[in-house]
Amino acid sequence: MKILCLHGLGSSGFILEKQLSNLRRELDPSFDLVFVDGPFETERGPGVSKYESGPFFSHTQDFSPAEISQAIQHLQDTLEEQGPFDGIFGFSQGSALTLAYLYQQQTAGDDVPVKFACLFSSAMPISPDVSLGETIISKLRGLEYDVTGRSDGSARGLTREEQEFVQILQRTVLPATIHHPEFPWPDLDAYAHGELEAIPRVMYPTIMTQRIQIPTVHSWGLGDIECLIRMSELSRSICEESVSRTVLHSGAHDMPKKPSEIKALLRMIDWAIVQT
Repeated sequence: MKILCLHGLGSSGFILEKQLSNLRRELDPSFDLVFVDGPFETERGPGVSKYESGPFFSHTQDFSPAEISQAIQHLQDTLEEQGPFDGIFGFSQGSALTLAYLYQQQTAGDDVPVKFACLFSSAMPISPDVSLGETIISKLRGLEYDVTGRSDGSARGLTREEQEFVQILQRTVLPATIHHPEFPWPDLDAYAHGELEAIPRVMYPTIMTQRIQIPTVHSWGLGDIECLIRMSELSRSICEESVSRTVLHSGAHDMPKKPSEIKALLRMIDWAIVQT
C-alpha cells in the first residue's frame, strides 16, 4: 500500500514524517509512506515549531487559479514519476491541494490515480478553475463589495448564492487574517478591487458541479483555531457524503496523538480501503 504524503505550508516532508510517526507505528507494515517536499522554498510556516530546522517548502506561491494549476501539475508529475500510489495523506495545505487535484481530475473526465485520501486539518480548498464562482466574484467586484463587513452595506443587493460565498469568507479567511497575521491569504479587498483572474476560487458545494467521489477520511483537532476548523469542515463538505468519514481528535492543528484516537483513525483508513 503505497501512500504519497503531502506536508503543510512552510513545512517539509521530513517534518511531516515526524508528525505522522505515531500513526505510522500503528499502520500495517505493508504501508509504504513516501514523503516529498513542495517545489517552492519558503519561510517557516504558521504553527511550525521554532525547534524545527529548515529548509521549509510550500506547494504553491500564491492562491490564484494559475498558481493552484501549477501546484496541481507538480503533484501530477510526482504521482506519475514516483507512483503508482494507492492513496494520499495530506496535511493542511497538502490536504487542500489534494482536494483541488481530485476535483480537477473528476471534472475533466480524467482518471484519478489514487483510490482514497486521508486529509488532516485541511486548509482552504482552492480550485485552479478560473470559471468556478466567476459570476459571483464578478458581481462583488462590480459592486466594490466589502466582504469584511466593515461597510454598512451588509448583504444588500446580493443573491442568496452571493451571500453564501461572503459568509464562507467571513467564517474562515477573514478571522484568520485578522487574528493571525501570519496566515497566508491575499488582501480581502481583492474581492472588490483586485484583478479578476488572480482572486482565489474557493471550493464549496453550491458552485461545484460534483463532489469528490473517491473515499476520503477527514481528521482535525477540536483544539484548533475556530476558523481553521471551519476550513476543515468546508473541505469535508465538498466530498461525497456516502464515502467520507470524519475522525476528530483532542489536539489542535496537528495529527491525532492519543492511542484511542489513532485507533479510530486506523479503523477509518481501513474502511476507506475496503470501499475501493
